[in-house]
Amino acid sequence: MPRLTSAMRCRRLGLMGGVLLLAGCLRGQGARPADWEGDRSIAFPPFYAQSAVQVGGDGQAYVLDGNLLRAVQVAMEDFFPKQSKDTPCWGRPEAYRYRVIRQGEVFFILIHEAPDACGTTFIGVDTGARYAVSLDGRILRRSVGEEPEVPPAPPGIDSGVLEGVALDGGAP
Repeated sequence: MPRLTSAMRCRRLGLMGGVLLLAGCLRGQGARPADWEGDRSIAFPPFYAQSAVQVGGDGQAYVLDGNLLRAVQVAMEDFFPKQSKDTPCWGRPEAYRYRVIRQGEVFFILIHEAPDACGTTFIGVDTGARYAVSLDGRILRRSVGEEPEVPPAPPGIDSGVLEGVALDGGAP
């Protein structure tokens, strides 16, 4: 094997450094810090102000827009950790429900846990997320980590009572 001259070594180091720098730029281009919220002037609509159509019923045909699917996929990729065979039920997309409202060129997506998806092994506390995703697939705003909006309680159930005990808000 021929000996490398100092000029050849410098060129190799420069090339390797350039490749590493480029790889770091590409990898970090879409990365956002966990507390990134985006444009706070974007107001999320009330997701439960109107009834929604349940997609996925047996024997029913549906047409879904590609932009809608991309917007939901972008939100899911941001919200869920990388999947593996060891990912618990609560860390999987199928353990959640997705509610989508389109307003102009923005999709508003609510991700919230499906209480019955994981059986008794999953109790959701402060989970869920809201996303505003542009028509071209960019996240414009997100709110993650607290239940952004809860579905209305079924008729006859008082949401301020838990197993017969009135909630007092922590008063002594």
